[in-house]
Amino acid sequence: MEKPSHLLLKLSRSLFADTAEQEKFIRAVTNSQAFNPAIFWVQPKPTENPFDRAIPVSW
Repeated sequence: MEKPSHLLLKLSRSLFADTAEQEKFIRAVTNSQAFNPAIFWVQPKPTENPFDRAIPVSW
């Protein structure tokens, strides 16, 4: 793992007092996992999909 930036270290210290929690946070940020996008319906789901399907962009 690369050495985390000073700003990331500072952020982790401001969020967590426990050093173990700080390290877990830094690992989670620097080694993030990709998650599939999702739609969460807070009202009854419409019969027709109101969204057009878009082609994923290769970043």
